[in-house]
Amino acid sequence: MKFLKDVLAVGILPAIATITRVTKNTAFIALTLFVACTSDYGISTEIIEVVDPAIMEVVVDSLVQPSTPASIDVLIVLDTSGSMSDNYEQVSRGVEILRGDIELITFDYKIGFINSSLIKPYFSGPYDVFSSAIDFLLAPWILGGDREEIAFTATYEFALNSIEADTFFRYDADKLIIFISDEDEQSILSADVFHYWLKDEFKDVQHDIVAIVNTGVGDCENGWNAYIGDKYIELSAYYGKTATDICSDWELALADSTFLIGPVNHINLSQEPIEETIVVYIDKIVTEEWYYLVETNTVYLDFEPSEGSLIEVGYIVYSD
Repeated sequence: MKFLKDVLAVGILPAIATITRVTKNTAFIALTLFVACTSDYGISTEIIEVVDPAIMEVVVDSLVQPSTPASIDVLIVLDTSGSMSDNYEQVSRGVEILRGDIELITFDYKIGFINSSLIKPYFSGPYDVFSSAIDFLLAPWILGGDREEIAFTATYEFALNSIEADTFFRYDADKLIIFISDEDEQSILSADVFHYWLKDEFKDVQHDIVAIVNTGVGDCENGWNAYIGDKYIELSAYYGKTATDICSDWELALADSTFLIGPVNHINLSQEPIEETIVVYIDKIVTEEWYYLVETNTVYLDFEPSEGSLIEVGYIVYSD
């Protein structure tokens, strides 16, 4: 907590004595003015508004500089509810692009699809270097239609309890999980709990996520605000990135994975920082070689950390 104490110690509010509080944000200060050399005296009461110090909290965003994968398992968790059917062709195009990007790195890959509620048939695949474009075109249509969007729970149940996962997920292959939905995630699992499970489940390999969801800033903003994918957006922030809006040309974004796009030299912040409190660490050592752009809420490094380096950005935010 030294980081927090050091920042808060820089004179947020001056010390104020003799205050009688009558409301949350307003204080009355009685000042008695004595006039020297006379018996006359007067009492002047001035009303001064004092704003309570804002509640603050420390946030640390982090990511590990990826290594180029020798093998990779890609699981696409697709919302197959009725409103998503007109996105299937775009999904297929995006996966074809994704496959091309993967094959620039390795030919040892698997791609599979599940729906977001494990309604049977819930799995399509696995697809690999020998699969055709037609395979990917048909893949979404093989899946059963979702009646609810519980993608976090579906991923968890698929990984731990399905027969298909036993052969699809290889113990030594890096993992990329892609979520595609036009609504928010609706299971009882929070983004932080699900993120913790992902880290534990795939602790022996690299793993990453991509989210294609309604972010509230795309073409479908009007009338769709109730369906913003807040939990997916929050999960993306744990991986130092932002979600991609589903009401856009998002096909290229399927490959937006740290170990597919190469070394990273930036980290998107999960919350809006008090800018002067930002501290950047590389492998637990403070570095000054960075800058922050408020327009993108991103910290950019002046260099590329080596593979396996831990990049951390600590900062203070105003809490609600």
